[in-house]
Amino acid sequence: MTEKLTREAARKAYAESGLDYFPLTYERMSALRDAINSEMLVAGLMQGTYHMAHPSMIRIHGKNCAELRCVSYYFEDREAVTFNADGFVGFAGWADETNVQPILRGFLQWVEHEAEVAELN
Repeated sequence: MTEKLTREAARKAYAESGLDYFPLTYERMSALRDAINSEMLVAGLMQGTYHMAHPSMIRIHGKNCAELRCVSYYFEDREAVTFNADGFVGFAGWADETNVQPILRGFLQWVEHEAEVAELN
């Protein structure tokens, strides 16, 4: 069985990566959306309907605030990930520890990839 990830561990990984100093662009958020969506589809939660909302649901608010939304068979628009102006990163505050796992796995994959790209630049 895979160890459950925590929201705090994901926040810590993001803070330690130094990525919070880079602007949150649509391209970066699209990459995050895709990483999370892949994990959601593999997980097959919520009768296999749990996935990220259409890319138009990526909302950018300035250079350091953004939100990504998700959907399933019983809801149409819920938080997946939010980056707040104060630096706080929110992860599906509505979700239990099972349903947040694909979001955290995708987020950590994205952090690792983005950190590698940042090192190359």
